[in-house]
Amino acid sequence: MSTQSQQIISPEEPLSEQTLARLDGAAAVLRKGGVIVCPTEGIYGLSAMADNKEAIERIIAIKKRNESKGLIVVISDMEMLNAVADIDALDPGARVMAEQLWPGHVTIVLPVKAGINPLITGEHDTVAVRLTAFPLLRELCRRAGGAIVSTSANISGQSPLSTVEELHDAFDDLVDYVLEEPCQGRNRPSLVIEGRSGNILRS
Repeated sequence: MSTQSQQIISPEEPLSEQTLARLDGAAAVLRKGGVIVCPTEGIYGLSAMADNKEAIERIIAIKKRNESKGLIVVISDMEMLNAVADIDALDPGARVMAEQLWPGHVTIVLPVKAGINPLITGEHDTVAVRLTAFPLLRELCRRAGGAIVSTSANISGQSPLSTVEELHDAFDDLVDYVLEEPCQGRNRPSLVIEGRSGNILRS
């Protein structure tokens, strides 16, 4: 199974009963503090609950990732945003921009909420958040009950892995669950916007 489907999975496309059962399994692992391999909009990622320090430390160790870089947080609704970002620090224009662009393939860099694990923010005082439009990832957040971190399923500096077989070979001994579902099919990273200024950081 490839990371790229031939056609982008529509946000309106219903999830099958088999997929929902697999999501239940993945969500249960996340809630217990586990680390999973998970499909995202374009590539497979490593994920854990955003409020679980030990699981995030495991992801950093698995990837051999520089702690200063930080991690993207994925949410399924605006209510989850309150758990990771300081909404009160946003000016009205930034709030409107988020509501207009989300859900979507857009990551917005926002002022971080006090107390967030510094491994998520890295060397920054902000947090990168995406309210995903990928139905599988949104449903995973809902079933897990909160925001999750997401970072590419690879060793830092190496290419992301492209098949479920490669993912099993690389991560079976390191993670607690591999969610065997296709990615959404997007072939480009998300647009990244600085939420306070509206500047585009990655087109």
